[in-house]
Amino acid sequence: MDKNSRDILLLLPATLAALGAILYGAAFCIAPVWQFGYRTVPYTAPAAPTPEPGPVWPIDINTAGVQQLMELPGIGRAKAEAVLAYRAEHGAFQTVQELERVDGISARMVESWAGLVVAGPAAAAQQGGTNIGTE
Repeated sequence: MDKNSRDILLLLPATLAALGAILYGAAFCIAPVWQFGYRTVPYTAPAAPTPEPGPVWPIDINTAGVQQLMELPGIGRAKAEAVLAYRAEHGAFQTVQELERVDGISARMVESWAGLVVAGPAAAAQQGGTNIGTE
């Protein structure tokens, strides 16, 4: 037997043993789903968060409470309570522009609420509303 044949015969069992170890590790150690006794669990994507419903627009300033008025830009609890106090003292608003008479509410604020608030006859014409912020 020559030297090359003898080297091949010596390396063949070592090569086969190494290949067997690699295949065994790949089949049973790396991916335990192939091992007996393990059940695979199907992947479920995480549920998308449910959006919170936004305010319903337009807001009728004659029937709105503090929380609804606080949804308007620039209105906090104090200004919302001032609107309610003005409404209690002077009666229902006939137009949205009457909000300018309330302390702390400017003409610019009232202009920025165009489409967000209604009062008087316009409020009666607006049945229902549009829910903004849930899309």
